[in-house]
Amino acid sequence: MERRIPKKGDIYRHFKGKKYKILELAVCTETGEDMVVFESMEGTRRVYASFLETFLSPLDTGKYPHPDQKYRFELCRDRNVSHGEELRRHGNTTALILEFLELVDNEDRIEFLQKHQAQIDARFLTAAAESLEFAENSETLEERYAALMRFLKTKAKYESRRLR
Repeated sequence: MERRIPKKGDIYRHFKGKKYKILELAVCTETGEDMVVFESMEGTRRVYASFLETFLSPLDTGKYPHPDQKYRFELCRDRNVSHGEELRRHGNTTALILEFLELVDNEDRIEFLQKHQAQIDARFLTAAAESLEFAENSETLEERYAALMRFLKTKAKYESRRLR
């Protein structure tokens, strides 16, 4: 397998946007296959188990034709990075908002959001939505992010057709 094996404490993002923390690597008693045990980082904090091969598998582009990531789960942040180091590395939300507001092209905005998804918070999403005159109606951070991405992708798609 070419991908890095998850480690206890790693944070992974599912292709639908939610984040999960790796609790353990395990072995299935029935098949002997390697498994990943992980916990959701928000909401009820449920614990899940998945076969390692499935956890690291690429997305089915036939079923999900416009994915935001290549694999079902992708590493967000190394477990060894402290919160203070992360803030120093990424700056604060205000800097992200100002950088986003400088962007003119919707494709650039989409790329920016994908690149900085791990640092985006509610304050950023509110500012970004207001700057685009996008009326938010979702509740969770993940839903708000996904709705903003759909809005920008739709806008980019139809604006590019208009130029032809």
